[in-house]
Amino acid sequence: MMSFIIADLSVIPEAVKQVYLVSRLGMQLPILCIFFALTFLPNYHRIYHLVLCISLLLVCYANYWLIVQCWQIAEFSFSYEGTLLYGLFCMFIMRLSFKFSIIFVSFTIFGFALIVGSYPVYAGFGMVNLGFVSLGLLISLIGVKQIESAFGRFQHLNEKLVHLNQIDQLTGLYNRGALEQQFDLMLSVSNRIGTSISVFMIDLDNFKDFNDGYGHLRGDEVIRIQAEILRQVFNRETDTVARYGGEEFIVISLGINALASEALAAEVLREWARRKIQHGKGQGQDFVSCSIGLISTHVDKDTQKTQLIDRADKALYVAKNEGRARFINADIADGSS
Repeated sequence: MMSFIIADLSVIPEAVKQVYLVSRLGMQLPILCIFFALTFLPNYHRIYHLVLCISLLLVCYANYWLIVQCWQIAEFSFSYEGTLLYGLFCMFIMRLSFKFSIIFVSFTIFGFALIVGSYPVYAGFGMVNLGFVSLGLLISLIGVKQIESAFGRFQHLNEKLVHLNQIDQLTGLYNRGALEQQFDLMLSVSNRIGTSISVFMIDLDNFKDFNDGYGHLRGDEVIRIQAEILRQVFNRETDTVARYGGEEFIVISLGINALASEALAAEVLREWARRKIQHGKGQGQDFVSCSIGLISTHVDKDTQKTQLIDRADKALYVAKNEGRARFINADIADGSS
């Protein structure tokens, strides 16, 4: 900014140097300082475009005031190109949104039209200069819109890619990678607010026999049904359901005790019994079922998710050994070992 001031002072008449300094240092510089100070506000990003638009308009109108003063005091035609530079910098470098760019361009053209219509600042070239400013700003608006649209498409594709990277394509549930992130978050929340956390390991019984006997398409269908049942039973915002791998699933729930956890596990088993999907292949029972190992506990900052998964998995192993189509609480499994 100082380089512009020095350059301007070398060419403007002595009579307008004072108003020039008032405009630059007494008006525009404080506006920029206030704009910078506001960046330290919490959640500043929510008002960024509004603050930028207002600040930019104030700076431009301070420049308009200087143009009028230079003409009234010394009939000196001060350059208007700075208005375009301000606009281009904020729209393309500071990424003023299209909505606020429309507001900025409208008020900027209106202000410059008032100057051209009220004062012969630019002699016979006033309307030409107005057309140049208007056309330049309108073309810039088109550029802002195109860039914003391109970024919008890119963001949509990126969000879609992130979603696809987190979701198991067969079931629509979280995949194992996404579960790892959710599990860490839920452990942290459980420790911070002192609520219980429950982990369920769910595995389809004799799934390999079913898959071999009925084919992979029927096997995939059963896996999707298992996902549907889990979504139906574990439907709170504090429940995370994921496909852990193959025919194995995992559910993480916050704020339910052991008794409530067992009731939910029993509901999953009842839903399979109600559906009566024929099995009878290999060592399979008459109908498709699942086994569940669960643990419900409180955690501290040293608790690792692998500890909880291992205990729930051990309980699942016990449920399998005791005949399948049942749930086992890890506390019972630990006591029986």
